[in-house]
Amino acid sequence: MASAGTAPRSPTTPWWAAWVREWPLALVLLTIGAGLAVVADNHFKRGTVLFAAGVCLAAFLRAVLPNSRTGLLAVRSRGLDVLTLTALGSATVLVAVLVPPPT
Repeated sequence: MASAGTAPRSPTTPWWAAWVREWPLALVLLTIGAGLAVVADNHFKRGTVLFAAGVCLAAFLRAVLPNSRTGLLAVRSRGLDVLTLTALGSATVLVAVLVPPPT
């Protein structure tokens, strides 16, 4: 039985079909994960900028993709999502650029 809010999977639909429909979220998470890996490799600025690029990519995808294709990137209205993601991505880039390197 399907949980509340989800449609039951048809017996002919492969298990991975739902994951393929979420490609925008997967792309954003891969970019953010790569940024975190770079930060973990002791390259704070490069990794943080890559992390911010992932957030800005989420804003871009939310702005250009129709609601039927955004999947889990759609949280609120399109305008509010784009505004929030753009502000967070820009602020993260600003902080990454302004923070001095460790001495």
